[in-house]
Amino acid sequence: MTQSHVDASDAWLSDNTSTDNSSPLTRSLSTSATSAAALVSNFSDFHLDPFNLKTKYGAPSPHRLRETRRTFTLYLEPTETCSLGRSLQTFQDQSFSRFGPNQAHNTKPHVSILGRVHINRGMDFATKWDTVDAFVDCVDQQIRQLQSRLTAPSFRGYSMVHRPTSSLVICVRLDPAYSFLATNIERQMKSQCHTLDISSMDRLHLAYNVLRSIPHSTMKQIRDLASSLINVRDWIQRGESWQLALYEVMLESPMVGVQRQLRCLRSWPIQTKDKSSVWVPTSLRIQWAIWSKLIQNSILPPRQQKKVETVEKPS
Repeated sequence: MTQSHVDASDAWLSDNTSTDNSSPLTRSLSTSATSAAALVSNFSDFHLDPFNLKTKYGAPSPHRLRETRRTFTLYLEPTETCSLGRSLQTFQDQSFSRFGPNQAHNTKPHVSILGRVHINRGMDFATKWDTVDAFVDCVDQQIRQLQSRLTAPSFRGYSMVHRPTSSLVICVRLDPAYSFLATNIERQMKSQCHTLDISSMDRLHLAYNVLRSIPHSTMKQIRDLASSLINVRDWIQRGESWQLALYEVMLESPMVGVQRQLRCLRSWPIQTKDKSSVWVPTSLRIQWAIWSKLIQNSILPPRQQKKVETVEKPS
């Protein structure tokens, strides 16, 4: 073998032994990882907001809630000491234990006059809650002006509605003065409040759940329980003891069946109608209340019937 053949053989061996031992797949993965790493920024480039917990509704974080916004509501409710108030509480307790919690358990039974009133804190520290004081004074003034016309609600029977979710309510009739009261408060305070909602004022919610609709068979059992426990007779005969109560919502849980924590700012007694002058048997009054509701629904146009049956989320 000549020297030229030896040199050529050494060169071939050198070329094949000095190459990278990695396979084509390994080289491909290495190249991909390098390119991906080049696209990812250094972690120090991220700026994370500390403890920024805001819900999709735009509410402040829990520990800053009351220092940012305060929430109020105006209820028409039976007093806790009257037979109607006690029987409603008994119904709530037994319906909870027998059928489980629903969203009506999150509040005491009531007729909502003002659903939710949100008032944001003012910019100046010294006067940050002046709007709250003005709102409370406005409610007090309007109620005192109309108090002689504000009477206890009338019972109109039980009703099971199905839109937007299956619900059991007690239908009530209020004096038009209540609507006048809510409108006056809205006219004076709407521009100063973040939110001020007027409720329908025609029902007292006993059972509903917008998160998971209550089955129709279960709702019938709840209605039967309500009929057997709630003292409607005394309500119809004597009107019972009612009050308007202005509450501040201190804490509200998203859990179904957990009652919101309320602080009563002021309350006003509501006079009952004198029903002693005209004597009508209680059984006939109950039947008349139920039949009047059925008759009203039967003569309403279909579009208005839908409006009557629609159940808004209580406050």
